[in-house]
Amino acid sequence: MTQRPHHVVNNDVVVSDPALPEVTEVDLALSSSRIESLHGAAAGARYRHFLTQALANVPGADRDGVLTLAALAAWRSGAPAFRTDALRRLDRALAAGSPTLPALAAALGLGEGDVAPFAAQQRHSRFGWPELQTPGELLAVIGGFRGLFGPWLAPPVAVSAGDRPGIFLIRTGADGSTAEDWQLTVDVFGHTLARLPDDEREPSASAAHRTTESGVAEASVTGAVLRIRGYTAELRVPETTG
Repeated sequence: MTQRPHHVVNNDVVVSDPALPEVTEVDLALSSSRIESLHGAAAGARYRHFLTQALANVPGADRDGVLTLAALAAWRSGAPAFRTDALRRLDRALAAGSPTLPALAAALGLGEGDVAPFAAQQRHSRFGWPELQTPGELLAVIGGFRGLFGPWLAPPVAVSAGDRPGIFLIRTGADGSTAEDWQLTVDVFGHTLARLPDDEREPSASAAHRTTESGVAEASVTGAVLRIRGYTAELRVPETTG
């Protein structure tokens, strides 16, 4: 059965979606609306959920503390563009002890004892998560048929690793009339898919993919492998660490 696009880290998250508190000097409502407009209603609800829980642990947090927790919650909600800033702020907060560990944990949806190990995992791979380390384990399902819940009119036929971490190039459609090239930017929390204009298409994309013994097209980056499955692509923990 074809799965809907999702990230496994969110499977057990029960989102309360509370109203965001008013904070001096930081427009949290505006940040929430931007997350929602770029990544959808579910991501907006996760952002409000994680940020509200984090702020409850540090009443009266200063502006920088609020921005740190907001960056972490935005990243955790499924917005990979926040990863670099969120990780920088997380490392600084862990070293300084501010915001507090309970607040950092709440912003990420982690136990307090998992925050530092998670930060260490992320320095090695953008797909690191304490509970997703088993070889072959599913991390995310990407894509889908445009007529149901996804972006693609034709199934993907080739995939290759991009030139930057967390980037994959995916070709859908087997002939010129249906072929489209897409850029996937992904980490453990979320992803974006952008269709490439015709003048940015990769002419060799169909030859750049790797095929397994079972005939499945796949490509690997540090910490993850992307495999085509019908109208979707599955992101998994690599079978080997070599």
